[in-house]
Amino acid sequence: MAEKVVVNPEESALVVIDMQKDFCYEDGALFVGDAVEEIILRIKALIEKVTRKNLIFTQDWHSSDDEEFDVWGRHCIRDTKGAEIIDELFLKEAYAVKKQKYSAFFGTDLDLHLKEKGIRSLIIVGVVTNICVLHTAIDASLRGYEIMVPGDCVAALSDYEQEYGLRHIKCVLKGTITSSGNIVFS
Repeated sequence: MAEKVVVNPEESALVVIDMQKDFCYEDGALFVGDAVEEIILRIKALIEKVTRKNLIFTQDWHSSDDEEFDVWGRHCIRDTKGAEIIDELFLKEAYAVKKQKYSAFFGTDLDLHLKEKGIRSLIIVGVVTNICVLHTAIDASLRGYEIMVPGDCVAALSDYEQEYGLRHIKCVLKGTITSSGNIVFS
């Protein structure tokens, strides 16, 4: 883990990946597990530190017959309760990216939105570390964004998958892995 990481709030965005009811609540269609409960308060603390213009929520957003259901089962069907951002984090004024694939960049206007705001670095948090967090981090890196992931603000389905996702971001993408308490906005 890195020591204190100073972040320029004008050039950085907090990207909250898929903190939705189907993933984060026990009665959700694809509950990630107890690790999610541990990250919610830390993500909320980070949200309070960023300006609203630099806060982005992604939402898994599927049609009722999405081919992804062959792999993961039915989850986050558009306009359903399960697809909503969890109550603990929801902010109506935040920018929302509705995505049909693992990466928040695939088939969305996220890159254009970030460039219009002058964003150069992304703090990526949420679920699932080795799936949507990782795929978003890969696409962000390929587009030239600096990547930071507070390891205590992401969750996966197993310890192995958590370790794999963070290691890939650090070693392959050259992203910064830190903890939420080490991030300083100045």
